[in-house]
Amino acid sequence: MVGYDKYDSMTSQEKLIAGCLSGVMTKCITQPMDVIKLRSQLLRKPKQKNVTYRVARRIFWEEGITAFWHGHLLGQVHSVLSVSSQFFVYELTTKWFSAFDVSDTIKPVSNFICGTIAGCVQTTLVIPLEVIRVRQMVVKDQYRSVFKGAQAVYRYGGITAFYEGLSASILQMGPQAGISFAVFSFMQPLLLSLFAVCPPEECSGNKHRPQNIVMASTLAASTAGFISKSVTYPLDLVKRRLQFSTHKPNEKYKTPTQAKHLIRCNHIFKCLKYAYKKEGLKGLFRGWTVTVYKAQMTSIFAFTSYEIICFTFREFKSISVNK
Repeated sequence: MVGYDKYDSMTSQEKLIAGCLSGVMTKCITQPMDVIKLRSQLLRKPKQKNVTYRVARRIFWEEGITAFWHGHLLGQVHSVLSVSSQFFVYELTTKWFSAFDVSDTIKPVSNFICGTIAGCVQTTLVIPLEVIRVRQMVVKDQYRSVFKGAQAVYRYGGITAFYEGLSASILQMGPQAGISFAVFSFMQPLLLSLFAVCPPEECSGNKHRPQNIVMASTLAASTAGFISKSVTYPLDLVKRRLQFSTHKPNEKYKTPTQAKHLIRCNHIFKCLKYAYKKEGLKGLFRGWTVTVYKAQMTSIFAFTSYEIICFTFREFKSISVNK
């Protein structure tokens, strides 16, 4: 299961590999929703309803189906680093906390703290890649390729431009990861307890059947993704707008219609104030619908694929030991 278990046969290195594979699988599926979410967050106050649908339709007609995977290569690197570092740091911190013999009553609190630490480490590690990726998803031609994108970011804003939105990212991703891991770590074992333990002859290296792990992980991850993203969403909106603050349009490059009039800001509180002033409380949750769907999808695929990959590792290890 996610988190440290002294009886687990997997090593830290194997869990790191599981996190990397999980990151690759997750990003392939969720990238289109990431592009739609980002465009929705950066638009000025829309005049029509059904913003998510209209944004997706405009992307498709103006830029083609491949536009939904703009920044995907960099997104894969970002996803592998994000997911693997989150799970790896969470495993390390829960292992450290286990030395204090934490009681079951306050275990959700310790899981939240461990998840928050994992989220902060992951955010600090990947923020430069995220800034480039965000700009690629909006103005691909101007930030084409990792190296050209990095050069453009540096040219427009210097070295500090790679860390635009870091404060908002840490304030958002720390609690978001903490809530996500805490909810998942509470719900998944609870759901698994409803199923019978897998017989040793059927699951030699695991306690539960794979189909039960998938079902419990999916439900727990979906709930974790919904709650964690909803609670921290305004800061996610601010983070994206901060990450675009030093972007300068260039006439040499094709700029999509939706990218011509973007909302950008330089400070967290100014971003929050602007969003609230223009659209009220609703403005703080622009793009919330697609973001929550994406968060749930990401959470489901990240946690479930991680659990199934770990299940496979344990089974192979158990078979090799028995031989």
